[in-house]
Amino acid sequence: MKLQPQATLSAPFGAAAPVTAFSSSNAVLRERADIGCVLLTSAVDNAEVLTSASAAAGVDLPRDPGMFRTGAGRLALWLSPRSWLIHCAVEAEAGLIARLNAVFPDKLAHAAAFTDYLCWFELSGAMSLDLLTEGTFLSLERGGLPVGHAKRTLIAQIAAVIVRKGPSDWLIAVERSRARYFADWLGAAAKP
Repeated sequence: MKLQPQATLSAPFGAAAPVTAFSSSNAVLRERADIGCVLLTSAVDNAEVLTSASAAAGVDLPRDPGMFRTGAGRLALWLSPRSWLIHCAVEAEAGLIARLNAVFPDKLAHAAAFTDYLCWFELSGAMSLDLLTEGTFLSLERGGLPVGHAKRTLIAQIAAVIVRKGPSDWLIAVERSRARYFADWLGAAAKP
Protein backbone atom coordinates (compact mmCIF):
# COMPACT_ATOMS: atom_id res chain seq x y z
CA MET A 1 0.00 0.00 0.00
CA LYS A 2 1.33 3.44 -0.93
CA LEU A 3 0.13 6.41 1.09
CA GLN A 4 -0.76 9.53 -0.83
CA PRO A 5 0.51 12.82 0.61
CA GLN A 6 -2.23 15.20 1.67
CA ALA A 7 -2.40 18.92 2.21
CA THR A 8 -3.56 20.01 5.64
CA LEU A 9 -6.54 22.19 4.79
CA SER A 10 -8.15 22.72 1.40
CA ALA A 11 -5.22 23.05 -0.99
CA PRO A 12 -4.34 20.09 -3.18
CA PHE A 13 -0.98 18.62 -2.17
CA GLY A 14 1.81 20.29 -4.13
CA ALA A 15 -0.15 23.50 -4.76
CA ALA A 16 -0.84 26.83 -3.08
CA ALA A 17 -4.47 27.78 -2.49
CA PRO A 18 -6.42 30.39 -0.54
CA VAL A 19 -7.72 29.28 2.85
CA THR A 20 -11.48 29.29 2.31
CA ALA A 21 -12.36 30.01 5.94
CA PHE A 22 -10.29 33.23 5.95
CA SER A 23 -12.02 36.40 4.82
CA SER A 24 -10.49 39.85 4.90
CA SER A 25 -10.49 42.84 2.59
CA ASN A 26 -6.97 43.81 3.72
CA ALA A 27 -5.14 40.47 3.90
CA VAL A 28 -4.88 37.18 2.03
CA LEU A 29 -4.10 33.82 3.64
CA ARG A 30 -2.96 30.91 1.49
CA GLU A 31 -2.00 27.39 2.43
CA ARG A 32 1.36 26.62 0.81
CA ALA A 33 1.16 22.86 0.25
CA ASP A 34 3.73 23.37 -2.52
CA ILE A 35 6.61 23.91 -0.07
CA GLY A 36 8.79 20.88 0.50
CA CYS A 37 10.92 21.09 3.61
CA VAL A 38 14.13 19.37 4.71
CA LEU A 39 15.59 19.55 8.22
CA LEU A 40 19.39 19.58 8.16
CA THR A 41 21.21 19.02 11.44
CA SER A 42 24.97 19.06 11.96
CA ALA A 43 26.75 17.17 14.72
CA VAL A 44 29.50 19.80 14.82
CA ASP A 45 29.80 23.55 14.46
CA ASN A 46 32.27 23.54 11.59
CA ALA A 47 32.66 25.97 8.69
CA GLU A 48 33.79 23.16 6.37
CA VAL A 49 30.61 21.18 7.05
CA LEU A 50 28.53 24.30 6.43
CA THR A 51 30.30 25.00 3.13
CA SER A 52 29.81 21.42 1.89
CA ALA A 53 26.16 21.37 3.00
CA SER A 54 25.49 24.72 1.28
CA ALA A 55 26.95 23.42 -1.99
CA ALA A 56 24.85 20.24 -1.83
CA ALA A 57 21.69 22.16 -0.88
CA GLY A 58 22.01 24.69 -3.68
CA VAL A 59 21.64 27.62 -1.29
CA ASP A 60 24.01 29.29 1.18
CA LEU A 61 22.97 28.16 4.64
CA PRO A 62 22.70 31.20 6.93
CA ARG A 63 25.30 31.48 9.67
CA ASP A 64 23.56 34.05 11.83
CA PRO A 65 20.51 33.83 14.13
CA GLY A 66 17.22 34.66 12.49
CA MET A 67 18.61 34.89 8.97
CA PHE A 68 17.33 33.21 5.85
CA ARG A 69 18.91 32.92 2.42
CA THR A 70 17.42 32.23 -0.99
CA GLY A 71 18.90 30.73 -4.12
CA ALA A 72 18.18 28.22 -6.91
CA GLY A 73 14.51 27.88 -5.96
CA ARG A 74 15.43 27.24 -2.33
CA LEU A 75 15.01 29.11 0.94
CA ALA A 76 17.19 28.16 3.92
CA LEU A 77 16.23 29.21 7.45
CA TRP A 78 18.62 29.32 10.41
CA LEU A 79 17.10 27.44 13.36
CA SER A 80 20.17 27.10 15.56
CA PRO A 81 23.96 27.18 15.06
CA ARG A 82 23.74 23.59 13.81
CA SER A 83 20.28 23.22 12.23
CA TRP A 84 18.44 24.64 9.23
CA LEU A 85 15.15 24.22 7.40
CA ILE A 86 15.55 24.15 3.64
CA HIS A 87 12.54 24.79 1.39
CA CYS A 88 12.39 23.10 -1.97
CA ALA A 89 9.75 21.94 -4.41
CA VAL A 90 7.74 19.05 -2.94
CA GLU A 91 8.90 16.68 -5.68
CA ALA A 92 12.55 17.66 -5.07
CA GLU A 93 12.55 16.78 -1.35
CA ALA A 94 13.75 13.15 -1.68
CA GLY A 95 16.53 14.11 -4.09
CA LEU A 96 17.74 16.93 -1.87
CA ILE A 97 17.83 14.63 1.16
CA ALA A 98 19.76 11.98 -0.78
CA ARG A 99 22.26 14.57 -2.06
CA LEU A 100 22.87 16.06 1.39
CA ASN A 101 23.23 12.68 3.09
CA ALA A 102 25.60 11.45 0.36
CA VAL A 103 27.95 14.36 1.14
CA PHE A 104 28.10 13.24 4.79
CA PRO A 105 28.38 9.44 4.92
CA ASP A 106 30.11 9.92 8.30
CA LYS A 107 26.89 11.56 9.61
CA LEU A 108 28.56 14.85 10.53
CA ALA A 109 25.36 16.28 9.09
CA HIS A 110 22.04 14.58 8.49
CA ALA A 111 19.08 15.59 6.34
CA ALA A 112 15.55 14.37 7.01
CA ALA A 113 12.15 14.88 5.39
CA PHE A 114 10.15 17.57 7.17
CA THR A 115 7.40 18.40 4.67
CA ASP A 116 4.82 16.27 6.47
CA TYR A 117 5.53 17.83 9.86
CA LEU A 118 4.81 21.48 9.07
CA CYS A 119 1.97 23.31 7.40
CA TRP A 120 3.10 26.53 5.73
CA PHE A 121 0.85 29.56 5.32
CA GLU A 122 1.46 32.72 3.34
CA LEU A 123 -0.08 35.88 4.77
CA SER A 124 0.07 39.11 2.80
CA GLY A 125 -1.66 42.44 2.62
CA ALA A 126 -1.95 45.71 4.50
CA MET A 127 -3.51 44.09 7.59
CA SER A 128 -1.06 41.17 7.84
CA LEU A 129 1.24 42.87 10.36
CA ASP A 130 -1.69 43.76 12.64
CA LEU A 131 -3.01 40.19 12.52
CA LEU A 132 0.33 38.70 13.47
CA THR A 133 1.10 41.10 16.29
CA GLU A 134 -2.33 40.54 17.83
CA GLY A 135 -1.51 37.04 19.00
CA THR A 136 2.24 36.89 19.38
CA PHE A 137 5.15 38.08 21.43
CA LEU A 138 6.80 39.18 18.20
CA SER A 139 8.14 42.70 18.37
CA LEU A 140 8.04 44.49 15.08
CA GLU A 141 9.33 47.72 16.52
CA ARG A 142 12.80 49.02 15.73
CA GLY A 143 15.17 46.09 16.15
CA GLY A 144 12.25 43.59 16.02
CA LEU A 145 11.89 41.25 13.03
CA PRO A 146 13.19 43.02 9.91
CA VAL A 147 12.55 41.92 6.34
CA GLY A 148 14.83 39.01 5.45
CA HIS A 149 14.68 37.42 8.90
CA ALA A 150 12.86 34.54 10.55
CA LYS A 151 11.93 33.76 14.13
CA ARG A 152 10.54 30.90 16.16
CA THR A 153 7.85 32.20 18.49
CA LEU A 154 4.34 31.62 19.80
CA ILE A 155 1.30 32.81 17.86
CA ALA A 156 -2.13 32.18 19.36
CA GLN A 157 -0.29 30.11 21.98
CA ILE A 158 1.12 27.64 19.46
CA ALA A 159 4.71 27.25 18.26
CA ALA A 160 5.38 28.80 14.88
CA VAL A 161 8.19 29.81 12.56
CA ILE A 162 7.65 33.26 11.03
CA VAL A 163 9.54 34.39 7.94
CA ARG A 164 9.32 38.06 6.97
CA LYS A 165 9.75 38.09 3.20
CA GLY A 166 8.62 41.69 2.71
CA PRO A 167 7.02 44.55 4.66
CA SER A 168 3.57 42.91 4.31
CA ASP A 169 4.54 39.40 3.15
CA TRP A 170 4.97 36.55 5.61
CA LEU A 171 5.46 32.79 5.64
CA ILE A 172 4.25 31.08 8.80
CA ALA A 173 4.83 27.43 9.66
CA VAL A 174 2.89 25.58 12.33
CA GLU A 175 2.72 21.91 13.22
CA ARG A 176 0.32 20.14 10.91
CA SER A 177 -1.92 19.18 13.84
CA ARG A 178 -2.33 22.87 14.74
CA ALA A 179 -2.98 24.20 11.21
CA ARG A 180 -6.80 24.25 11.38
CA TYR A 181 -6.72 25.98 14.77
CA PHE A 182 -4.23 28.57 13.48
CA ALA A 183 -6.25 29.30 10.31
CA ASP A 184 -9.48 29.62 12.32
CA TRP A 185 -7.78 31.87 14.88
CA LEU A 186 -6.37 34.10 12.14
CA GLY A 187 -9.79 34.20 10.45
CA ALA A 188 -11.44 35.28 13.73
CA ALA A 189 -8.77 37.96 14.26
CA ALA A 190 -9.43 39.34 10.76
CA LYS A 191 -13.14 39.90 11.43
CA PRO A 192 -14.08 43.49 12.31
